[in-house]
Amino acid sequence: MLAHVIAMVRGGADRGAAGPGGLDAAVLCDLAERQGVLPLLADRLRAEGGLPADAMAVVRARASRSAGADLIREVELRGLVAALAAAGVPPLLIKGAHLAYACYPRPDLRPRADTDLLIPPAQRDEADEVFTRLGYTPVPQMSGDLIMYQAPYALRRHGAIVHLVDLHWRVSNAQRFGSVLAWDELRQEAEPLPALGAGALGLGRVHALLLACVHRVAHHRDAPRLIWSYDIHLLATALDPASWERLAHLSRTRGVAAACLRGLDVASEAFGTPVPDAVRAELAEAAALEGGLPAYAAPGRRHIARVWSDIRAMRSWTGAARLARQHLLPPARYMREIYAPDSTVPLPALYMQRAWRGARRWLARS
Repeated sequence: MLAHVIAMVRGGADRGAAGPGGLDAAVLCDLAERQGVLPLLADRLRAEGGLPADAMAVVRARASRSAGADLIREVELRGLVAALAAAGVPPLLIKGAHLAYACYPRPDLRPRADTDLLIPPAQRDEADEVFTRLGYTPVPQMSGDLIMYQAPYALRRHGAIVHLVDLHWRVSNAQRFGSVLAWDELRQEAEPLPALGAGALGLGRVHALLLACVHRVAHHRDAPRLIWSYDIHLLATALDPASWERLAHLSRTRGVAAACLRGLDVASEAFGTPVPDAVRAELAEAAALEGGLPAYAAPGRRHIARVWSDIRAMRSWTGAARLARQHLLPPARYMREIYAPDSTVPLPALYMQRAWRGARRWLARS
C-alpha cells in the first residue's frame, strides 16, 4: 500500500503500473494522512486521474478538510509576521510552514500542525508582547532554559484553536544539534516569501535542506514519514552545483553529515532524489568520522537515553548538572499548570506524582 502512495505522489510516468486499482479509498486516505501526503495525493489524482469517481470523491473530501483551516491560518500568519516585523522582531519561517510557501505550488499541499518561527534569542520578551497583544496565549510546556528553546502560543476563536505557533530562538532543543545553525547566518541568506507580505522571510535553500535533514533525526528520531522525505526531495532538486558543494561543506564542518546523508538517502529511495556522487562520497566519509547517527535517534531507544545524550553534550560540568536538575525539578509554575491547575495540593506531592509518572515514561521505548 505504501508503494502505491509513493508512486501516486511521484505522479506522471513514475506512477508506472503501481496504480491503486481495487484499493479501498478510506484505507488509502488513512495511510496518506498518516504520512502527511494526503493533499499531495489528491492533487496528483485530480490532475492525472486513476481512481473511480466514487473513490475520488472520498479522497477529495478528506483532503479538503484542511484547506479551509489553511486559509484561516494564513490570514493570522500574515498579521503576526507583520506585527513582529513592526515591533523590530524579524521572524524567519522555518520547517513545514516555510516549505509550504517556498517549495509547494500551494501552501495547503504541505500539512502542518503549527507554524514554526525563529527569532533572535535576545528578543523573546518583545515577541511575547506581540503575541499577547494579538490575543495569543502561551501553551503550558516543560520549561528550563537548557531544555526548551521554543515557546508554543495558541490563538483561539470561539473556543477553537485557529493558529498554533512554535516560537523558536534556536533551531533544535537537542543539545547535539541546537547550535548547528545560528540566527545571524540564517538571516544573512534568508529569502522572501511574498505570499505572506513584504516582510516575510524564510530560510535559504541550503540552510533549509540542512535543517530538514537534521530535524527528522534530532526531533523525529529517523522516522520514515513521507512528507519529510518529500520536503528534502523538493529542496534537493532545486540546488545547483555550488549549493551542493556548500551543503556538503556545512554538513561536514557542523558535524551533521550523517543526518544529512540519511535524509538524502531516504528521499532518494522514495522519490528518486538525485544526489551528486561527489557530494554523497564526501558526506559518507564525514559521517563515518562522526560515528553515524546518534544512538538516541534510533527507534526503540528509551527516553532516558536521549536525556543522557543531551547532558553529555553540555560543554561544562556545571551546565550538565543544571540541565539534569531542570529535567528532574521543573519550575513550580509548570508543575501547577500541568498537574494541578485547579488544586492546592502541596508542591512536594506534585513532584512525587511526576516522579512516579516520569519513571515509566523515561524507561519506556519509543
